[in-house]
Amino acid sequence: MGRLFTVLASLSTVAFSKYFLPLHQEGDGVFNRAKLMNIGFVEALHEYDYKCFVFADVDLVPIDDRNLYRCSEHPRHLSVAIDKFNYVLSSVTAFGGVSLLSEEQFLKVNGFSNTFWGWGGEDNDLYNRIIFRGMSISRPNSNIAKYKMIKHQRDVHNEVNPKNAIKAKQTANNIDTDGLNSLNYTVNEILKDIMYTFITVDVQAPPG
Repeated sequence: MGRLFTVLASLSTVAFSKYFLPLHQEGDGVFNRAKLMNIGFVEALHEYDYKCFVFADVDLVPIDDRNLYRCSEHPRHLSVAIDKFNYVLSSVTAFGGVSLLSEEQFLKVNGFSNTFWGWGGEDNDLYNRIIFRGMSISRPNSNIAKYKMIKHQRDVHNEVNPKNAIKAKQTANNIDTDGLNSLNYTVNEILKDIMYTFITVDVQAPPG
């Protein structure tokens, strides 16, 4: 929760109408970031008819408040320059860290894949989905889109999964059947606050 409150505090100056919906995967199963993002999208729409969605890692703190959290004509990659990578974009196809999609854009790509268990690959797959659906991504200038990564150990049950790199190359085969339309989960607890709703979910994870 410490990382969460650090990021919430840093975002309090960002100029956009916002509501945060952090999710916690319950249990000792293998972590699935992408599935949690899909769940966040679905649960947010239960709260309100939101039109813009920010998908963000909880360890990334924005440095410059000119980096606006607003959706645009194209899916937008915000975490362009991260201190861990010497403020250099890691790849021209990078779409991880902090990204924005409108409701329409996210539905068009069928959300994230639900089958990326462990670390890696889900952002590459989402990038592919965007391209396969005839869209392109946009980015703010790297002088503005700067982030500090909170130092921490890799979370338990979130080890690198070598199968994910292979799966990320199979997007075309899975985009229509693996995503929002195949999402299954159970909400175990909901805690509401003025600025956020904290949801604990069971994602039906395989054993860690």
